[in-house]
Amino acid sequence: GHEHAPLVATIAGNKQQTMVNLTIDATSILLALLSLLAIGTINHLHHDNQSEQIDQLTRQLSELQIQTDALKRTLNPDTTSERNVALAAHAKRSTQHDGGHNGRGLEDTGCSCSLPSGPTYASDFGVVGDAAADDGPALQAAIDSAAASESGGTVILPAGVFRTHEPLHIPGGVTLQGQGYGSSPLAIQFDAGGSTIAYCGPDYAVKLTGHAASLRDLAVYDWPYPAESYCENTQAAGGVLVEADATLIESVIVSNVFIYYFVGGTALSLVAKNNGGVPFGNYQNVRIRHAKTGIYFSAEEGSFVNTNSFLGGGISGGGFESCVYAEGPGACNDNKFYGMSIEPPDTDISHVYVTGSKTNIKLHDVRLEATGKSLDRPIVIIDDSSYGNVMNGILGHTHVQADLNRNPGIDLMSQKSVSLDPAPVNQFWNGAFKGWDSVNRILPGWNVGQTNTDITILDSSEALFPDHNVMSLDYKNWGGAFKLQSDKTLLTPGHDFATFGVYARSSVQGSITAVMRYTSGSIISSASHSGSGKWEFIGMSALYDKDSPYFYFSIVGDVDLTAPTLTFGQSPATPGASLMSSSGARMSGTLTTGVAPCTPPSSGYYWTCPKNEGNIFFLDMQGGTDQTIIRLNQPTADRFDYGTVITMMFTDAGTRVRHSGYIKLKNSADFVSVPFSSITLMADTGGTWIEMSRNN
Repeated sequence: GHEHAPLVATIAGNKQQTMVNLTIDATSILLALLSLLAIGTINHLHHDNQSEQIDQLTRQLSELQIQTDALKRTLNPDTTSERNVALAAHAKRSTQHDGGHNGRGLEDTGCSCSLPSGPTYASDFGVVGDAAADDGPALQAAIDSAAASESGGTVILPAGVFRTHEPLHIPGGVTLQGQGYGSSPLAIQFDAGGSTIAYCGPDYAVKLTGHAASLRDLAVYDWPYPAESYCENTQAAGGVLVEADATLIESVIVSNVFIYYFVGGTALSLVAKNNGGVPFGNYQNVRIRHAKTGIYFSAEEGSFVNTNSFLGGGISGGGFESCVYAEGPGACNDNKFYGMSIEPPDTDISHVYVTGSKTNIKLHDVRLEATGKSLDRPIVIIDDSSYGNVMNGILGHTHVQADLNRNPGIDLMSQKSVSLDPAPVNQFWNGAFKGWDSVNRILPGWNVGQTNTDITILDSSEALFPDHNVMSLDYKNWGGAFKLQSDKTLLTPGHDFATFGVYARSSVQGSITAVMRYTSGSIISSASHSGSGKWEFIGMSALYDKDSPYFYFSIVGDVDLTAPTLTFGQSPATPGASLMSSSGARMSGTLTTGVAPCTPPSSGYYWTCPKNEGNIFFLDMQGGTDQTIIRLNQPTADRFDYGTVITMMFTDAGTRVRHSGYIKLKNSADFVSVPFSSITLMADTGGTWIEMSRNN
């Protein structure tokens, strides 16, 4: 029956597909069995050190894999067709995204899909690996073939010692991959099937010259053999170089590479010049042994080397001037090390040296050892121009030489040195906005004299933090920005960084910013409020001008404020209440205040007790009990802060405190001392005082 023809065709098609699948599966099983047999043979041959037979067997196995893939494509053509369609679609999409061919995408010409079938084998290009032949030209030819897409982008270097006399140039997208570097991380052992590039020349052995260039699983050796030869008498400039000269080289990978014996140069260099850049590199398990400089970072002005990551690895041996050396004047920063060990017995300069105002490094969980270094010589030197360095881990010997106030992220401590962490104490007095006098427009601790803003204190239900008032500012939109500023100038030469800010709530975009004078003398500002109507913390952290410190909040729109804070150092801001702060205090023990003597003036009736020495003063009459006090700490520089309470103690009788506009006494009655009497006063505005109590 014709009605069964579609069913028959379907069954026939299914049978054909089943046969295809069975053929592919059988081939795969055969390949797996051959792989197991090959592994056993390779292990046996490794035991007998038959490297040529190992290489031949590996090649045969790879060819069988390629034939299997080709069989799959032949027996299952739909897969290849779908792949062609997908690649063509990707080409069109890339062209549309890039706006035409620009070196990053594909031209919209379809896709022939005649792609390389596997990696590039350096042995196909004639490398020998016997440490005698010059393998440089053949190896470079293999790399160039991979770069031209004439073969796979990964160049497989077999086991052996490959002597070169010119630098190997590895362009973007190409990987040079060896077979490991042997059995020892301390010296080249030429065993365990390792691959060694034995460079004999005055330049760098390997140069990575493009995006995503990669070097993996091999050793790079400044080759000194044979004795008394050109190779022994010629020292290389370095091992591996990533140099961006008027270009950008990013996402370089160097993994499981042993860089050995570059005692006349630098093992690994990352250099940018002529507005070039070297960012986002990844360096994993890089082992450096014996060199003049281990890892070198350098950026000319206008160039940058930043945000490169080093994972694990180690630097050891002798001959070092420095292990990690970073310098500007360009941006050479945010290069991070995780878990590296840096442990030569000694270095001529230091294990780590950083210089330049745009230069810093970050060492996380790093081990620093220097068993042979004199205890008076630092293991880390951070030039005073550098700031923002981060270092933590183990500091085994000697000490760190750095301006720790500019580098609060250095947490290395030992028996010879410690790091610094400024106390997180709020330097804004009255950060709780207490004591607002709306009649006289006075807020203790703050300058609020400008009249282009109306100020009110909101109900406690609006509070964001316990015991902290919310101050609402209604900006009148004239007279420029309203500056909310502390009434005290902070003169603190012992610090370099300041972190400050305030919680702000506003529906006006840009209503408030934090502003400060930078260390250079220029005025810088924070990001402004978004106008979300929600609480946002508006603040910043930077080096401040210690000669003329200047911090304020610039307000150009209606805004609610609470919990302003200013601390020294680069730790995050900590607004809000604490057990003892500007918001108040709670104590369960004894409060002890300072006690200081106060002596009479050389002449007259204007007394000055020592400010910031205490709250209790013993008046020493120096033998003359017939004294009169009319003014107390009246000069501006000597005035006590508004609200300060002091007690004056008198051991002798006869001293008079006269009631006046400067010292306002109870019932306008003068105070006259008797033996061991006292009077307690509170500092008012303008250098005046108000009596609180007396005991006479």
